[in-house]
Amino acid sequence: MKLGKVIRWEFTQSVRSKQFLIITILLPAIVAVAVFAISRGIGDDLGSPAEPLTAGLIGIFLAIILYLGAFMSGVMTMYGVMKEKQSRVVEMMLSSVSAWELVCGKLIGLGLAGLIQVLVWATLAYVGASQFLPVSLAALTLVHWITYPFYFVLGYLFIGSIFGTVGAAIKDIHSGGAIGFAGIIPYLPMMFTALIVQKPDTLWVRIAGFIPPFVPGVMLLRIGATPLASEGTRFVPAWEIALSLASLALGTLLMMRFATRIFEVGMLMTGKSASLRELWRWGRRRI
Repeated sequence: MKLGKVIRWEFTQSVRSKQFLIITILLPAIVAVAVFAISRGIGDDLGSPAEPLTAGLIGIFLAIILYLGAFMSGVMTMYGVMKEKQSRVVEMMLSSVSAWELVCGKLIGLGLAGLIQVLVWATLAYVGASQFLPVSLAALTLVHWITYPFYFVLGYLFIGSIFGTVGAAIKDIHSGGAIGFAGIIPYLPMMFTALIVQKPDTLWVRIAGFIPPFVPGVMLLRIGATPLASEGTRFVPAWEIALSLASLALGTLLMMRFATRIFEVGMLMTGKSASLRELWRWGRRRI
């Protein structure tokens, strides 16, 4: 199956890269040694809290880790696309596979590599935090375990599609212009983390939870923060979670199709970056 071959190729190339090895192995090892040394040096002087951290706090920390993981995986996708565009490798690849298979394979392959990074850093964060705080994943509810993976996977595919589109449309990293700004849009919820955590039920936060670019960041934070802000008396309604996931799934599918159309044309264009008008014209093409 051509899609399977593309996935294996992208995954293998990613995990063999120097950047992946540094971020996934070297840096976590250095941080782990530092945490171990600090915990041994001041561990006896620290008093442990009487009660473990609440599910809300753990959920918020996990939400931030997952969302940043999805965002960084999207950045990896953009750089991967730009590298292939500049090396002209993509011309040979498009002669043997369709643009849809290439885009899907790239997103899934790089996503799997990104998932490994997220698991490594999440494990490190959990082990490191447990050295100083009574952290237990048992505090998480069934809602966290069910919804968080969906928001992470769909969020990555959506964000990766945006960054893939940016990578295919621009000449290099320094000439993004207005198109390059598109990659910042999904990150906006992280800039309002404090507001979302303090008031997760305000109208603008609830509305933002249904807009595809903002769904992963807003809903991951809301699910963790709502019980915390209300002292366990309120939770995010099930219909809002279901509607936000449906909105994100539909938005992801449309974004991936749009990215495919841009990819098919933009990857073969050299010497200049595409304009917003050109992107709109390419995106309306049939594939």
